[in-house]
Amino acid sequence: MRKISQVLLAAFLIFFFEYNPRVHNGQENLAYDQFESAKADFNKQDYYAAARMAHLASLNRPDSAGPWVLTGHCFYLLGQDQAALFHYSTALQMDPKIGNLPPFLDRLRQGATQPQAIAKADSRVLRLLHKKIGQMIMVSVPGVALSGQKKTFLNAGWIGGVILFGQNVKSRAQITQYITDIQRNSPTPLFIAVDQEGGAVRRFREAQGFQCLPSQAALGQTQNADLAYRFGLLSGMQLKEVGANLNLAPVVDIDRGIPDSIITRYRRSLGSDPQMVSDLAFQIIRGMKAQNILATAKHFPTQSVQTANPHDNMAITNIPLLELEQKDLVPYRKLIEQNLLDAIMLSHVIYKNIDPDHPASLSHEMIQTLLRKKMGFQGLVISDDLRMDAIKQRYPLDVSVVQAVNAGVDILLVTDNMEKRVMDALVKAVQTGQVSMKTINESYQRIMAMKKKYGILTPAPGTAAAQAPPSQPAPNRYVMRPAEAQP
Repeated sequence: MRKISQVLLAAFLIFFFEYNPRVHNGQENLAYDQFESAKADFNKQDYYAAARMAHLASLNRPDSAGPWVLTGHCFYLLGQDQAALFHYSTALQMDPKIGNLPPFLDRLRQGATQPQAIAKADSRVLRLLHKKIGQMIMVSVPGVALSGQKKTFLNAGWIGGVILFGQNVKSRAQITQYITDIQRNSPTPLFIAVDQEGGAVRRFREAQGFQCLPSQAALGQTQNADLAYRFGLLSGMQLKEVGANLNLAPVVDIDRGIPDSIITRYRRSLGSDPQMVSDLAFQIIRGMKAQNILATAKHFPTQSVQTANPHDNMAITNIPLLELEQKDLVPYRKLIEQNLLDAIMLSHVIYKNIDPDHPASLSHEMIQTLLRKKMGFQGLVISDDLRMDAIKQRYPLDVSVVQAVNAGVDILLVTDNMEKRVMDALVKAVQTGQVSMKTINESYQRIMAMKKKYGILTPAPGTAAAQAPPSQPAPNRYVMRPAEAQP
């Protein structure tokens, strides 16, 4: 009921600003009164919802200053002064009679400058902004061959990475050619990512000519470091030989023994002992790096908390930070200390004792405070798919991508052919001061440095991306026998 009442209040505020003539006739402190009402009745997550609603209202009533005022309130309450000032100033330009805006506007004017907006006419600057934002966008691709629409966005440099799923893979020859075509159509070489965990979650399978990889749970049961290294070596080899360069694995979630969780049910965890998980993950990543494959530890801080599936809904947990530090964060901390970890994928779980308002994938507290500052991680931060129901049922896409970038995400994983909407949302956010160019530049520099580190920017002659697809599967130089029947 509380959530419904909050949404109704947001709708009322927009209706009030849209249709109440007192606002447009200049009643002195109505805007301030509405600000106080919003401050009392909304939490941070709802400010974003209100901002989105105000934006929609402004599209429907482009001549109305009311939605701009409400949006300014939302950004001010979030501490985004530049964006607040931009929206308040726009409201006054549209309607000087809107009335006395809240007293804090004078403080904003004294303490902040106008946002460094990018003029629409400055095509050179816009092209550079598109290029940098494009490197932050990772998308899915349809079918088993490159489509015209996706080719257009690739050619424009609006995509920095592609994730492949089982639907994209018909054979080794086909997927090699597909990856080659994708790379040839991008002005900047791409991350080509795959979820090749082993077991139930692997996109390259035996029917398509690939060596079978057992689940991580089966590997964990062996507690064998040499097998873990060979596991990483083989999975890395399979990606390298077809032209992929980024594995969204290994899973380092600690198995908490929750029968219906997606970690336990699909046998995706190396085990319940943090030290053992750390040791085996270390060897898996070593094996992948030996094949020049960028490994990604996931799902930070953990997805193994309850039965909720992020594909279906948002999971919320009360696990305290101390418990996470003593258990779930151990593998991450050890891998960071060993200077082995170059990428981390975030979970879509809300950890109420750390950030009660946002899931880890959208949380400044989780990414910047815990992962970056406290744990010292300097590599790439990758979101899980922002089109999972856990996110899209609670956030409009243009809200979630802006929140993710401001929270510290470097690479936005967004499926469903949404790259144009993501690009438009982030360009607008930079233009209005909602996202700083400093934030965009930092992510862009990290991405380009990582692509350089793994030789992606200058692929060596003879790699799969430069060769014709093989007519026969390459021989398996490292063979692992599955320790369990695969689904």
